[in-house]
Amino acid sequence: MLRIFLNAIRILTLLACLALAPVAILISNREESFARDWIVVAAPILSGILLLVWYFLLGWGPFQTRLKQSAKIAGGLALLLLAFVGLMRHEGSKDGGSLPRFVPRWTPHAETVTPPAPMESEISAGGKEQPSAAPLGSADSAQFLGPHRDGVWKDSAVSFDWTNHPPQELWRIQVGLGWSGFAVAGPRALTQEQRQERELVTCYDLATGRMLWSHGDDARLLASPPEGGGAMGGDGPRATPTVVGDRVYSYGATGILNCLDLSTGMTLWTVHVVQPSRVQRWGISCSPLYLAQERLIVVNAAENSAPTLVAYHAEDGSPVWTYEGTGASYSSPRLLEINGMKQIVSVNGSNVTGQDPATGRELWRFDWPGIYPKVAQPIAVGSDRLLVTASYGAGSHLLQITKAADGTSSATSLWKTTRLKTKFSSPAVLGEHAFGIDEGTLTCVNLKDGSRVWKAGKFGFGQHLLVRDQLLIQAEDGRVVTVPASPNPPSENPPTIPALSSMTWNPPTLAGLYLLVRNDREAVCYRLGTSN
Repeated sequence: MLRIFLNAIRILTLLACLALAPVAILISNREESFARDWIVVAAPILSGILLLVWYFLLGWGPFQTRLKQSAKIAGGLALLLLAFVGLMRHEGSKDGGSLPRFVPRWTPHAETVTPPAPMESEISAGGKEQPSAAPLGSADSAQFLGPHRDGVWKDSAVSFDWTNHPPQELWRIQVGLGWSGFAVAGPRALTQEQRQERELVTCYDLATGRMLWSHGDDARLLASPPEGGGAMGGDGPRATPTVVGDRVYSYGATGILNCLDLSTGMTLWTVHVVQPSRVQRWGISCSPLYLAQERLIVVNAAENSAPTLVAYHAEDGSPVWTYEGTGASYSSPRLLEINGMKQIVSVNGSNVTGQDPATGRELWRFDWPGIYPKVAQPIAVGSDRLLVTASYGAGSHLLQITKAADGTSSATSLWKTTRLKTKFSSPAVLGEHAFGIDEGTLTCVNLKDGSRVWKAGKFGFGQHLLVRDQLLIQAEDGRVVTVPASPNPPSENPPTIPALSSMTWNPPTLAGLYLLVRNDREAVCYRLGTSN
């Protein structure tokens, strides 16, 4: 009887060890949690360890035999681990997720294929390098995600018939580390990049890719410094410069806000907004917001503590106002008109707020707690609603902003869903639907209630623009894809450009007929055909 009982225990515990991995993976896939990747990897490993323990304690056969065989297996696994550590190195994250990415140690690091940081005197020399004429069909795209900082181009003339009008590659160049996009003003294309220990703002000729000037600061956000930084986020700057008239405003990953001359890159003023000890863990990624009426530059500041937003005079960099709040996140503030009132809308670490542009005074607040980054831009839906989205289980809210008779405003959530969880990209709204990359897969949701319409197309944690009624997607693996922004699911083989060949988190830029894409290794410019 005792033997039967012991055999039953052996079999039941063996089945439990074997079932652990598939059950855990099945549950994690159903939940669509940001922790899913860890579960998928950890569950089989834990199941294997438990099987080894089971065999050692409960397996059939003499104890001495089980002990020797268990020791051999454990020793073999230890040797495999040592070999893995010796042959592989950690380099960023895997597909934008929470898992680390490992590559062979002999694989060239992105930084080793990038030219050293050029000296400003070698390039600018007071503006000796002059750009070509602005190429035919180009247009300004002077800030992050285009004219309204939402990635929308309603009236673009580009053609998406890439079979009959294939994109033409104009130039391809090596660039430094970082996840910044391009800003385009006339014949100039500007971005930020890290080359060795210098954080650069670089200006390229839009027509040829030739570098016109660079401005460098002795600064570097490290992937894994003693404090701050994020081991899987990669080194270098994250933000896209903002061009206003003949000035360039750049915000580095370590908190340096620069105002530069557009023609020469010469420094007009510099402010250290955030002290090194208070730099956001994953690096500052805020693109400076220019307020034309107030002539102010607004940026976010410290993470998880005040101040949240800071405004400076655009002319000389002198401080104007500070919004203390409860701490910033990784989105960039936008100027929107809500209920007939212009206001700064900011997605912060634990809330979404509206501010008076002139004073920074809080007009309304929607509490949205969470310890993980919120990156996406707030997207206007009509004249009094906002769509805010985030990853790490935070999901999406459709906010209703209500203005009372006494002039005060308040924000309430009309619905919340976990069907749209954007990580690095921002959602796009067209008609009654919103589109976004939900944990790596393109998704369409209904704006009436947040219900999912479809989920199809693996693009990793890339970025996208909405051009008329088409989504122009920069996939994480480097390809560029077009998909209709429609309640009907996309085709399995959408038009594609094999633009880049390594991990790409940078936002694309559309400047008239010119498409600029980049990652932490190279940048490419395409001329697209016209739809006319």
